[in-house]
Amino acid sequence: MSTTTLRKSSVRATVGGVLLLAALGVALFVLPDASRRRDEQEKARKAAKALLSVQISELVERQGLVDRLALDQKHLDDLEKKMPSGNVGQLQWELSRLLYEKARDYGVRLQTVKYGLPSREGAKGTDLESIDVEFTVLGIYPSMKPFMLAIEGSGLPFAVGSARLEESPEGARLSVSLRAFRHSGITPKSESAAPEEA
Repeated sequence: MSTTTLRKSSVRATVGGVLLLAALGVALFVLPDASRRRDEQEKARKAAKALLSVQISELVERQGLVDRLALDQKHLDDLEKKMPSGNVGQLQWELSRLLYEKARDYGVRLQTVKYGLPSREGAKGTDLESIDVEFTVLGIYPSMKPFMLAIEGSGLPFAVGSARLEESPEGARLSVSLRAFRHSGITPKSESAAPEEA
C-alpha cells in the first residue's frame, strides 16, 4: 500500500470521524431542542385552540344577550305605542271593561276594584304616568289561572305587582295589585337646562 493511499484513507477516516461527531452533536443537541420546540408549539397550539373555544362560547353568549335586549327593546317600543294617551278616566274605563269582560268569560266574580291616584314618581324625563289598581276575584281554582292569563295577555299597558290566592267561604279568593301606565301628555322639562341669568 502506498503512502498516498494511506494518507487518503486516514483523511477519509478523519473526515468520517468529524462527520460522525457532527452527527452525534446533532443527535445530542439539535434533535432534543427541535423536539422540545415541537412540544412547545403543540402546547401553544392546544392553548390557542382552547382560548379560541372559550372566546367563541363567550361571543355566542353575548350575541344571545344582544338578541334578548333587542327583543326586549322591541317589546317596550310596542308597549309604548299601545299605551293610551287619553285622560285617566279613559284608562280606568279600559281596565274595568277588561276585568269585567274576562271575569264573565271565565266564570269568576269581581268583588272589588280600586284605583289609586295617578303618579309620575319614577318617570322623570318622560311623560309616563302610573296608576295602581287593586282588585279581588272570587271563583273556583281552575278558573283563576286562565282568567289571569287572559288579563296578562290583553295587551293593555300594565304590570302585575302582586297576586295572592287564598281559600275563602265563597271559594278561591284572588287579590291582585296592578300598575297601569299611560302617556300623560305633559312634556317633561329638561333637567339639564341652565337657569337664566338676571
